[in-house]
Amino acid sequence: MNIHQWKKQIRNFNKAYENSAPSKQWNRNTRANLSRFNKENSIWSMQWKYTGEEEKAMVLVGSSPCLAEDVKKLKALDDNFIIICANSALKYLLKNGVKPHYVISIDSDDIDIPQHLDIEENDIILLASSVTCAKALDNWKGPIWYAPYYSINKKMKPILRGKLGRSVPCGGNSITQALVICTVIWGGHTVIFVANELCLDKKYYADPKAAKQEEIKRLYPAVDVKGRERWTLPALYNYAIWTERVCTDLSPPGYFIDTSFGMLGKDRSAIHVVELSEAIEQVRNAFRIKKELNKLDMKEKITDAFRKAKNDKSQVYRYNVQEQQGEILRLARS
Repeated sequence: MNIHQWKKQIRNFNKAYENSAPSKQWNRNTRANLSRFNKENSIWSMQWKYTGEEEKAMVLVGSSPCLAEDVKKLKALDDNFIIICANSALKYLLKNGVKPHYVISIDSDDIDIPQHLDIEENDIILLASSVTCAKALDNWKGPIWYAPYYSINKKMKPILRGKLGRSVPCGGNSITQALVICTVIWGGHTVIFVANELCLDKKYYADPKAAKQEEIKRLYPAVDVKGRERWTLPALYNYAIWTERVCTDLSPPGYFIDTSFGMLGKDRSAIHVVELSEAIEQVRNAFRIKKELNKLDMKEKITDAFRKAKNDKSQVYRYNVQEQQGEILRLARS
């Protein structure tokens, strides 16, 4: 399955979802939000934002319990990284001195979402779906970019398309949606998952105050990437499958790292499981090598640099000098 076939599956899901009970809330929220939408604040206006010289590594931060251990490590990120966090992780990050560049909120929930987004900062960009509840959007103090969801009444679809453009494939949860946005739309290639265990022991969130309405009544046994016996939910297991599918379809040139040691990477080799500090160092080294290669504007320098740096190997394979040998020699001979 390629990314286009995956999009077709999502469209079929949207069509089947049109008349469901949650879809009624989506219809209601979309109708209430129509006046907010325009081409300028559509997520599609940011297409290919992080490609070429503007490339960044995308750090997708969830709110699972391992965030308590990893939040301080995020302070080591430099200008080569962009943090996109789930709405449920936002306050926890800010409380611990980490300010994300973006927060993503796709749900129509009108209980937890408004309290997640109730902050004073006005320089964080909110990536919202067209079905996000109006109360949360009204209280947000920073910029907002909208992703159109089409699992709505047929009469509203052309109106929404005229305002925000074509549909964004629905990712299911915030982090899977962020993955689609930062790769398929923004053109990002390197993605690091943080606190996305998609399974649990006792706690669901790093911050016990993150949810007011969720009461977990039934859990199912699961085994994580380390072989540990854990618990999961059907929805979390689905998110793991969807996320791994996207990563597989986009590799290469995409390079995906999970630092959560949960469900991701268990069934797909496209996701590399690495401790967060090591992942940050790998990616930082990869960008250093890329920067050095980009400076080489003469054939002699390219050839000479290859001879000297042939053993300078980045774990993020797209920037391995050894693996670029053929391309470098081709440039040198041209």
